[in-house]
Amino acid sequence: MNNKARSGMQYELSVLESCRTVLGDTYTGTELKSRSEFLTVFLDTIPLPVFYKDVCGKYLGCNKAFEQFIGKTREEIIGNTMPDTWPKEFAEKYESMDRELFETPGKQTYEWQITLSDGSKKEVIFHNATYSDASGKTAGIIGVIQDVTELVQAISLLEESGKDLRSILHSSTESIILIDVSGIVLDANEVAAHRLKTDLEMFKGKNAYDFLAPEVAENRRKMVCKVIAEGRPIYFEDERYGATVLNSIYPIFDKDGKVERLAIFGMDITAARRVESTLQNHEELYRDITGTALDGYLYVSFDGIILEANEAYCMLSGYTLEELLGMHISDLEANESYEQTATHICKVIESGKDRFETKHRTKNGNILDIEVTTAYSEKTVPGFFSFFRDVTEHKQTEEREQHLKKVLLAIRKATRSIIRASDPDVLIRQVCADLTATPGYLDAWIVLADEKDHIRPSASGIGSEREIIREQLERGKYPFCMISALENNGIIVIDQPDPNCGDCALPCRHVQMSRMVRRLHFEGRIYGILTVLVPTAFAHEKEEQELFIGIADDLGFALHKMTTENA
Repeated sequence: MNNKARSGMQYELSVLESCRTVLGDTYTGTELKSRSEFLTVFLDTIPLPVFYKDVCGKYLGCNKAFEQFIGKTREEIIGNTMPDTWPKEFAEKYESMDRELFETPGKQTYEWQITLSDGSKKEVIFHNATYSDASGKTAGIIGVIQDVTELVQAISLLEESGKDLRSILHSSTESIILIDVSGIVLDANEVAAHRLKTDLEMFKGKNAYDFLAPEVAENRRKMVCKVIAEGRPIYFEDERYGATVLNSIYPIFDKDGKVERLAIFGMDITAARRVESTLQNHEELYRDITGTALDGYLYVSFDGIILEANEAYCMLSGYTLEELLGMHISDLEANESYEQTATHICKVIESGKDRFETKHRTKNGNILDIEVTTAYSEKTVPGFFSFFRDVTEHKQTEEREQHLKKVLLAIRKATRSIIRASDPDVLIRQVCADLTATPGYLDAWIVLADEKDHIRPSASGIGSEREIIREQLERGKYPFCMISALENNGIIVIDQPDPNCGDCALPCRHVQMSRMVRRLHFEGRIYGILTVLVPTAFAHEKEEQELFIGIADDLGFALHKMTTENA
C-alpha cells in the first residue's frame, strides 16, 4: 500500500467512543451477572475481533472472533499481557501504541501487518479507545481489529496494471466502485450495485451520482473534489436502509502523479454499531445500579484486590475511591484474619455465591456490622460482584432489645427480693445477686450510709473484689463514682477507662463498659449507693437509665421503710 493511501487509512468506529469497563455485576447476586453473560454471548456474535484490557495491559475479555483471529483460546488470553499473547515483534509495537493512548486518552487508529498462527499475513487496522471507571479515571482500552487485506490488494492492483482486479472486485464481501474524475462508473461489484438498489450491468457506464438523492450526490461531489485536490483519501459513514456503511474514497494516480480515477470502498459496520449500543446500554445500566444503590458495592478480583467501588461504599467506609482501589479486602475486614478471608474466598469460588455477615473497619477506626451478598464470575475479570449493607444499627437494636429483656427480668427478681426482705444487709446481698443473675448487669455493688450520709463498710456484690472494696471503705477511701453519687441527686454514668478512677478496686476497668451509679434516698435522706456495670452502648440510653433509676428508688424506699420499722 502506497504512502498516500496508508496515511489516510483511518477507520473510526464510534463504538469505541463511550465504552468503559465491560463488567457484569450483581445487585441481588444474579441479575447483572446474567446481563454480563448476555453481553459475552452478544459479543461472540460480532464478526469483528473485539478485546478489552486494563491499564496494566492485561486482557480482561474478548469475543470468539478475536480468539480465532490470533489462534488462542479465551482462557489463554484473559489475564495475560500482550507479550504473553503476541509474538515479540508485534507485542512491542502494540505496547508502544497503548502507552501513547494512555498518555492522551481518547481514540486511536493505526495500521499494521501481522502474521497469524497459520503463517498468513494480514493488513489490519486497530481501532482503540480508552474507557473510564466510575470516577472518570482511565481504566483500560477496548479495541476492534479490522482486516483490510482485500482493500490493500485492490489499491495495489489499481495503481499497477489492474491485473486480477476483476477477481478481487467480485470476491470481496464489501462494495467496491471505480469511477473517473467526472463520476462515470468504470467498474464495480455486485455488492455495490445491490447497496444502491440497482443492477450491476445497469450501473456500469453510468454516472454514480445519478443513483443518489440530489442532496447526497452534491455532498459526494464535494468529497471527490477534495480527494482530487489534496490527493488524500476521505472516510465517511452512510445510513442506508437500516444498515451503517463506512465509505472510503481513494485517489488513483497516473504516471505523472495526477488523479485520474477514484476507488470507493464501502464496508458494512452495522454489527459494530450494535456493539456500541449494547456496550453503552450495559455500561449505563451497570453505572445506574452501582451508582444509585444505597448499599455499598465492590468488585473484588479472585485474589482479593478491590478493582471497583461505588460512592455508597466510599461514604460507608470513609475512604475515597482512589484509596480503595488496589486495597486488599482483608484491609477492611475486621472479623476475619487474612488467612480466614483467603479461605472464605475459595469457598465462594466453589459455591458460586454467598450471603453472610461480617464486620468492616472504616478509615477512622469504627467497626461496622456488614451484611454481604456476593457472587463469583469468570465471564470478565475473574472475581466477585459484592454488595455491602450496613446493619450496625439493626444489630444494635437487636442487642439492645435482648439486653433490656435481661435487665427487666433481673429487676423483676430484685423487686421480689425487696418486697420479701426485712434486713438491710440481707437485702443488698440478694438484690446484687438478682441484678447479675441474667446477666442484665455484668456486676452490681451496694453500700449503705448512716444517718449522717457517711458510707458504712457494708458493701455487697459479686466477685473476688468484695473484700478489697470493704477494706478501702473501712479506710475511708471511697471510689470516685460513689463520691459523685453522694454529691448529685441524678444518675452518674462513668465510661471506662476514666482517669478519675485511679487505682479503684471496683471491677469496671473494661473498654466499652460503663459504671452507672445512683444514691439510694427517700425524703431527703441517703440510705446507700447502687452501682452496676453495663456496656457503654446501653449506659447512655434513656430507657436503660429509667429502669436503673426505678430499681434504685425502690431500694431507697425499702431501706427507708426498714430503718423506720427498726427504729
